[in-house]
Parts: sequence; structure tokens; C-alpha cells
Amino acid sequence: SPRARGAESRGSMDKAGQVWEAWQELVIGRADPIVVMTTSMLAIAAVPVVLTWLSMRRHKKREGKKEDEEAKPEAKPSHHGNLTKEELKEYTGKDSSKPLLVAINGKIYDVTSGSDFYGPEGPYNLFTGIDASRALAKMSFKPEDLAGGTDDLSQSEKDILFDWEQKFKMKYKYVGDVVP
Repeated sequence: SPRARGAESRGSMDKAGQVWEAWQELVIGRADPIVVMTTSMLAIAAVPVVLTWLSMRRHKKREGKKEDEEAKPEAKPSHHGNLTKEELKEYTGKDSSKPLLVAINGKIYDVTSGSDFYGPEGPYNLFTGIDASRALAKMSFKPEDLAGGTDDLSQSEKDILFDWEQKFKMKYKYVGDVVP
């Protein structure tokens, strides 16, 4: 109940106050000021590390619960081979029985595991079903970049495209090539 939680919270606050007073009496009252300052600085420096660790644990627990609750079947790749540009257009998430596919430099990747980003409601869905190389290299959502080639990219755009390709190779399954 809320009343019990409030009492529990006050109890832990009282305990924290008692710990603080005991620490002050033991450490500050008797210790060398340099030792107190060093110890305090180390304790303060450790706070972000501990909070990050706790946050990551909490996030992992939530993810596990979410997976248990939402145990829905994941779309399986319906092929392991090459696709034409026309065939690739069928893999945008409009048909939930088909995986989400994105091509980069002619290599096709199954991005179904990233459906929050690439699914029909995701911000990057416009990259699915196409070779998105030019748009990714230019970091663009413009229609002309979604359909364009990569021959006229600057060196920095080629470097960006290379980085994107490496990320896709590490994160998503390669399933085939775009063929004429």
C-alpha cells in the first residue's frame, strides 16, 4: 500500500541519516583531512559508475520481461540468395510474413531484428526494400538520394558509407546480393 511504502521510505531515510552521522563521527572527527578528502573524492567518482551499472542491470531485467510478455513469432527470411531491385521492394514490412531487408553497396541485410527502427512505423523504414547506399552515405532522406547511385560521392561520403556497411555487417545477417 502507499502508506506502507511511505513508512518504508522514511525508515530507509532514517537509516541513511544514521549511517551519515556515524561516518562523520568516525572518519571526519578522527582522520587526517587529506585522507577524508581523498576518500570522499573517490566515493563521488564511483557514483556514476555504480549508477550506470545499476541502470544497465535494470534495463536487462526489463528487456527479459518484455521478451517473455511479447513472445511473438519473428519473421524469418524467406530466402537466402540474390534479389533484383524489383524483388527487394517487397521487403519493407508491409507484408509481416516477410523480413525487413536493406541493401548497402549491393549487399542485402536482414534488419528484422531492428524493426523498431526499420519496421513500418520506424523512422528508417524508407531504407527498407532498396539499396540505401547513397542515402546513408549522404545521411539523407531525400527521394533522389533514396534511389540514386554512389558513383559521384565525395571521399568523406564514401567513408561514411563504409562505416555504415561495417555496422550492418556486425549487427545484421547478410542474406544475399542485389542482382540485375
